[in-house]
Amino acid sequence: MTVWKRKANQSIAQAMLGTALMALLAGCTLKIDEQQFIARSDGHTAYTQEFVGELTQVMAPSQVSQIAFTTEDKVNLKGFYIDNPNSETMLVFFQGNGMKVEPHSLSVLSKLAELQTDIVVIDRRGLGASEGSPTIDNLLSDAQAQLAYLQQTYQPKQLVLHGYSLGSFIAGQLAKSNQIDALVMHGSATNVDDWVDEKTPWYMPFVDIEVVGNFRQVDNQQVLAKYYKGPLLVIGGENDEMVPAELSDKLYQASQSANKQLIIVPGATHTNMLDDKQTMAKYQAFLNTI
Repeated sequence: MTVWKRKANQSIAQAMLGTALMALLAGCTLKIDEQQFIARSDGHTAYTQEFVGELTQVMAPSQVSQIAFTTEDKVNLKGFYIDNPNSETMLVFFQGNGMKVEPHSLSVLSKLAELQTDIVVIDRRGLGASEGSPTIDNLLSDAQAQLAYLQQTYQPKQLVLHGYSLGSFIAGQLAKSNQIDALVMHGSATNVDDWVDEKTPWYMPFVDIEVVGNFRQVDNQQVLAKYYKGPLLVIGGENDEMVPAELSDKLYQASQSANKQLIIVPGATHTNMLDDKQTMAKYQAFLNTI
């Protein structure tokens, strides 16, 4: 089983579990905010030649090139453009919380390469090779700037946004207000309230959980119910320990798209859904419909 290694920064669920007993004993309110949740690096680090060589080998015969752009507030964001010579479709992959391009992306990119599209992956602000300090607001504005940069620079004939875990909320917000050809929500929750409800441990019935900051402005269920009506693929893991499969089903049910598909991968956890060959075959068939 392939495991996408992630930095040990705490997710909401892990933070809840780690402080649950203390909160229960104190009878207090457990607050979840951006500083607790959004993983960040201690400074930015350039991609190593060894990693670039590995990525080039894994993605062959596609051509791998480094890309970089600067945001309006002068933050440099870096990543990779993987050019499949036989494709005019660009798949933009938004990674999960704490996933750096180096070293965490080789496995997922090798799976996505089976789809025979161009692929873009960029370290988000405050992580890996990219500068800055992340907040919900600037991650969303960065994603909009990234999309504009990619469209202007590469002018793809078709544009597919693939959001994994936290990245699905970024992809969803882009789909809400931009013209795209397909949206993939992979290991995704509906919204923060549903996710907290699903992940609250049984031994915390008397603890109030307060979500502070701008988490509620990113609501995938609302995006699918009211705004995005294009082709949609929802991928969930039957045994996903981070985002229960029930939330994938809720996203699918909320969608008003005429072309929507739901895949609940048998036995899959949060990290290995794309290892399933049937799932990738269904993903390819979905792309063939757009």
